Amino acid sequence: MDKRKAILEAAVELIAEKGYTHTSMQQIADSVGVSKGSLYTFFPSKEDLIISIYEHYQQLVFERAFVVGLDGNLPPYERFAKQFQVQFEGILEYKAYMKMHMRGESAQSSEKLEGMGHRMRGRLFSWLERNLVELYGDEIEPYKWDLMWMTQSIYTSYTGLMISSENELAPDQLGKHIVRQIDILAKDYLAGKSNPLLDDEMMRPFSVGMDREGAFTSFEKRENAWKSLYESIHQLDQSHYYLEVTDRISEESRKSNPDEIVMRGLFQLLKADDELNEKAQILEMQLLPGSEH
Repeated sequence: MDKRKAILEAAVELIAEKGYTHTSMQQIADSVGVSKGSLYTFFPSKEDLIISIYEHYQQLVFERAFVVGLDGNLPPYERFAKQFQVQFEGILEYKAYMKMHMRGESAQSSEKLEGMGHRMRGRLFSWLERNLVELYGDEIEPYKWDLMWMTQSIYTSYTGLMISSENELAPDQLGKHIVRQIDILAKDYLAGKSNPLLDDEMMRPFSVGMDREGAFTSFEKRENAWKSLYESIHQLDQSHYYLEVTDRISEESRKSNPDEIVMRGLFQLLKADDELNEKAQILEMQLLPGSEH
């Protein structure tokens, strides 16, 4: 594990246990086995550290949905449900972070923190909007904000329940349940049985320009690598086989402790094809820093 990731994971565990205010940079440095000065070379301030934590873990959860969204073999309705499913699996995987997040552990409000919150909301709304348009077409445009706002509330409520309840909800059932509720609401609007309350002007403070599809900068190369590989696979005659291999890489990569040997073996299968070799190498270097070819 690289040092930056180790610091983020150690900080999450400490903050989830002690709270933001009662966790010092010295304690975090000690838990990772680095000097306090070394810690500040990665994160200039405690505020920068907490922002990095939020962005790192939210992106890990969203990257799961992003990769599932690249699977053109799944019908839009099933793909949307699967995207919810893998996010909820991530929420269970990163419980310490989610507990910290739900408790609102953070520094005092600042321009940096507000910017982070804006990007996080934009990331969620951009993803929801893309899926709504795929499912219902442009006709859903006048109703999208009401649907996205209600979906955000449902998503947040179930997230809180998942990390606080001893009886874990099944992510696959929950994904299907949420998409079914969205479908009921959307069809109600489209049938003219309900009128929207929200519009673009009213929701401007919650929108964000989604160039790069909202990816946080540190993950932009990873998302581009995933997208490029999937696009190349879809052009092959044996796409089903290579999609299965790539899906296995995706499943392994989203574990807390991925098996590097398994991932390298799967990448070898992709690199055996001349059409995929270069794209597979690029993704491998993103997921397994230090990869040599």
